[in-house]
Amino acid sequence: MRRSGGHRENRRLRVEGLVARALLWGGLLSISLVVLGLGVYAGHGGFHSHVLELHRAARPERHTLPPEVFVSPTEVIRGLTAHPIDPLAVIALGLVLLLVTPVVGVAVAIPGFLAVGDRRYAAIAAFVLTLLVLGALLTGGVG
Repeated sequence: MRRSGGHRENRRLRVEGLVARALLWGGLLSISLVVLGLGVYAGHGGFHSHVLELHRAARPERHTLPPEVFVSPTEVIRGLTAHPIDPLAVIALGLVLLLVTPVVGVAVAIPGFLAVGDRRYAAIAAFVLTLLVLGALLTGGVG
C-alpha cells in the first residue's frame, strides 16, 4: 500500500514540474519579448522622439489614447502586423504573455492531475481556470 502512495506522489511531483516549466518558460519568453521590444524601440530613437503622456493614457475614453498605447489584443496584433513592426506592440505582447502565463499553468495542471487520478485537485484547478477566464471576459480583458 505504501508503495502505491509513493508512486502516486512521484506522478504528482511530475505534474508540479510540468506546471513549473510552463511558468518558467512563459516568464522567460515574456521577459525576452519585453527586452527585445525595448531594444528595438531604443534603436529607433524611441526614447528621444516623443513623450508618452500617461495622464492621457489612464483615461477610459478610447479616442483620447495616443496611438502607441495598446488596450486590446486586436491592437497588439495590428501593431505586430504593421510594416515595420511596432516595437511597442512587441513589448505589449510580452506583457500579455506575462499575464497569460499563470492561466496556462493552471490549464496544464488540470490534465496532469487527471492523469495521476487526483480528481479533487483537477476540479479545483478547473474552478480556478473558470474564474480566471470569466474575470478576463467580464472585465473586457479579452477582445
